[in-house]
Amino acid sequence: MIGSNCSNGRRLKKIITRVSLQNHVNVTINELNNKSDQKKYNVSMVPALIIDNKIISQGKILSDREIKKLIVTTVTN
Repeated sequence: MIGSNCSNGRRLKKIITRVSLQNHVNVTINELNNKSDQKKYNVSMVPALIIDNKIISQGKILSDREIKKLIVTTVTN
């Protein structure tokens, strides 16, 4: 996750944590908050959610439902 130090990033992190706990899924959140990480992943807007080195979203806070779908899809694949 890039941008976890901004207010929207903190909100997104809370949603990810809450959804993973509710669904009994162990999720590791790596916080990448420097410019070199943004360049590495070609992120133009924060917060950015990256799963398995792929940008999933940029510049928005995903809903609980969206996060749940991502978590379930990632765990089952």
